[in-house]
Amino acid sequence: MRWSRPLEGTPKTVTISREADGGYVTISCAIISVQPLPATGRETGIDLGLEAFATLSYGTRIFHPGWHRKAERALKTAHRRVTRRKKGSNRRRKAVTLLAKAHQKVKRQRADFHHKTALALVRQNDTIYHEDLRVANMVQNHHLAKSISDAGWSQFLSILAYKAACADRRVVGVNPAFTSQRCSGCGVLVQKGLSVRWHACPECGTSLHRDHNAAKNIERAGQARRGAVA
Repeated sequence: MRWSRPLEGTPKTVTISREADGGYVTISCAIISVQPLPATGRETGIDLGLEAFATLSYGTRIFHPGWHRKAERALKTAHRRVTRRKKGSNRRRKAVTLLAKAHQKVKRQRADFHHKTALALVRQNDTIYHEDLRVANMVQNHHLAKSISDAGWSQFLSILAYKAACADRRVVGVNPAFTSQRCSGCGVLVQKGLSVRWHACPECGTSLHRDHNAAKNIERAGQARRGAVA
């Protein structure tokens, strides 16, 4: 076995899995020491979306390349090759392996982006607020299911929480209700459909991108929740 890194902590479980390019062993350890990062004095809210992968409360937008959609042509070609091969033949087994490797490449590209983005956020902020999304329910919308799955929000939030815990940072989930509709300037509800990408408040004149508006509301809701707990 080739080790990716030295073991830290006490090994508790071992999982052996088979991937397209070989077998992997995952060892879960307990009592891993936390390595705190220096305090930054910054907090941010994150609005996860499809137009931009994430929009931060201070206006930064993070885009992803859409790994699955970019690879769709190659995936379709590999899948067609499998269906044309005779079942049980060596050529079909090779085609199945090539298809699995194509999917594996997309999966690893997505995971690499998630890890790098989460690490950057953890390094820049002491506390990160995000919507407590029910992704399993959201993918039932067949118009958005492919884009939501390609973004991989659940996987990203899991990675973000893990990296934050290791760095002694805080990740707080908040209720997603009305975060896009509520004005971040005055709090009034401004109804708008998904196609309306700009928030313009008729009451206080606040004007900004709807995702930026949502991120500011998420940050404010998270701060209020922390205050209530305290």
